[in-house]
Amino acid sequence: MQKILKVWALSALTAILPVLSSCTDMFRTELDETHSKLKALQELAASVNNDLTTLSEIVSRLDDSHTIDPGSYVEKEDGYEVSFRDGTTIFIHFGEDGIDGRTLIPIGVLQDEDSLYYWTVDGDWLWNPDSTKMRAGATDGKNGIVPQIRIYEDMWQISVDDGASFTDLASCDEMNGVGVFSGIDMSDPTKVVLTLVGGTVLEIPCQTSFKMSFSGPAQDTVLIAGGELLPIEYELLVEGEASQPIVVTSGTDGTYLSMIEEGSSPGKGVVKVQAPEEYSEGYILLTANCGGYSAIKMISFQKRQITPEEDTVTVRLPSGNFSRIIGYDTNFEYTVSSDGTWLEVESDPEGGKLTFTASENKGSTVRSCTVKVSPKDNPGYTCTTFQVLQATDKLTYAIGPGSPFIFDPDTKTLDVPSEGGDADIWITFQNEIAVTGTEGVEWAKSELSSVEGFYRLAIHVDPNESEESRQEKLLIKLKTNDIIIGEIKIIQR
Repeated sequence: MQKILKVWALSALTAILPVLSSCTDMFRTELDETHSKLKALQELAASVNNDLTTLSEIVSRLDDSHTIDPGSYVEKEDGYEVSFRDGTTIFIHFGEDGIDGRTLIPIGVLQDEDSLYYWTVDGDWLWNPDSTKMRAGATDGKNGIVPQIRIYEDMWQISVDDGASFTDLASCDEMNGVGVFSGIDMSDPTKVVLTLVGGTVLEIPCQTSFKMSFSGPAQDTVLIAGGELLPIEYELLVEGEASQPIVVTSGTDGTYLSMIEEGSSPGKGVVKVQAPEEYSEGYILLTANCGGYSAIKMISFQKRQITPEEDTVTVRLPSGNFSRIIGYDTNFEYTVSSDGTWLEVESDPEGGKLTFTASENKGSTVRSCTVKVSPKDNPGYTCTTFQVLQATDKLTYAIGPGSPFIFDPDTKTLDVPSEGGDADIWITFQNEIAVTGTEGVEWAKSELSSVEGFYRLAIHVDPNESEESRQEKLLIKLKTNDIIIGEIKIIQR
């Protein structure tokens, strides 16, 4: 009997073992399938997170300043690699909806009434923890955060706070995945059209071939004088069609001031440069911008060299037809103008001289005119002013500039302050003259000299330390026979 039971148990075990083995294989297969499905979903979640980052970058580049160059997108196995003009490269991955029963949760963006894009899930706005719509493609704090996706305990979850917390979207049984991009259209050479899984269409502009540069060398050297306001013309060379207005700006090293002249065109314009009152080396930078394209040009400055260096030079000429040569060397081309019809000025830049030629002065007074020298590249600026005076044959008196004395030409009286000082009295007459009257006076001295048809009477008066006024009379005589032709009274209070 016992032998029969052993035989039966052995037979039963032999019959059950294949069944148990089959169940184990089925369990292992189901477990492997579950693991494979979970792994696939986790890989999908990682891929979607990359797609969301890509979408954020695309939204940030929808303006014309981040266009795509034609031919810069490359087709890959499951998407496209796209290069923007600023050097950024992104990969656009395409998911599949409806294959093998897959149902995707669409996460995308929509443009609101403020023209900004905000994140959405299945067509509904995503909200920040502070109950504001979650901005897409921004960089202003938490509004620039990209949503994150994960799988946790068989649930699709989403985070709107950079992974600090997650909320459920749907179970993995209900939704097989999350999708972002669904299609791309590159048939239009002016733009790339992206379609999101949720239906939103985004257009990224393409830029045709475009170049711009300033004419001439990349760095110019320009001559300028201290205090000079110099307009400098520039020309911008453009190839292709600009997608945005071209903006030209100027910047400096801080020594020079500059501004683009209002109303100048982008192609040809003027930048006005103000030099410091005391010349010093410096430069300005011209920059042209059009979207992501730019061109730059440096203009540096050197000093205008002028001889004579005086800002104002007085040229005295006799009463007759007469020419006088003045040395005048520069390192730049210049023009000369005169406001007197009786005076001609001839320039000789190579010889470094100016020739002043006056016609005869038949009047009874000294006549004057102004001669200006201006650079050819800046005719509105005067680098040197000559005051030209021509004598007359009549007896005339005039006090020199900058004198502390007061001279009355009608009464021929020189009024001197108590502290004294120096003055020049300029006298004209057709014959040679002499001056007498101060030889024995200690507090007043005078000296007569001749300068190109004029007589210069240099007078020096010492300070008056007494409480009484004092005076002296200077007599103007013909040198040949001592005939008095005029006098000058010196009165010191």
